[in-house]
Amino acid sequence: MDKQKLVLFDIDHTLFDTERFKESRLEKYSLYDEVLKVLSELSKITTLGIFSQGELDFQKTKLKNTKIDSFFKEENVHVFKDKELNFAQIFTKYPDYKIFFVDDRLDLLFSAKKNFPAISTIWIKRGPHAKNLTEIENFSPDKTVSNLQEIVKFVVK
Repeated sequence: MDKQKLVLFDIDHTLFDTERFKESRLEKYSLYDEVLKVLSELSKITTLGIFSQGELDFQKTKLKNTKIDSFFKEENVHVFKDKELNFAQIFTKYPDYKIFFVDDRLDLLFSAKKNFPAISTIWIKRGPHAKNLTEIENFSPDKTVSNLQEIVKFVVK
């Protein structure tokens, strides 16, 4: 039997349009255009989670103010000051799942894959990290996308 699927999303530059937020002097909470449709599609066939960096209450505020918090059960929302230090805690929490880790930081995807080869890494290539880092020697994420809509078929198959 196939394992259940879990998609762990980063928040900033992945779901949440951080540049627009900064340009609005931290007043305009907005998502990238495709996010609601993608979360809606994936929520029917997978478990959705958050694996993000930052301050927990502030990150939860972003989810709430963009009205996507209902897609994520509380026990699947993981926010840390440093994600990399918490890979083992999160990736081992879901032994019965095929994990898809979606992030805008290639370096974090590289480290996750190196330490947990069974996870599928998806690089959403947008935001400052994507502009400043184009490749890591001897590493390619399992999927590279510029729009989250591109991950739906990858997760489904």
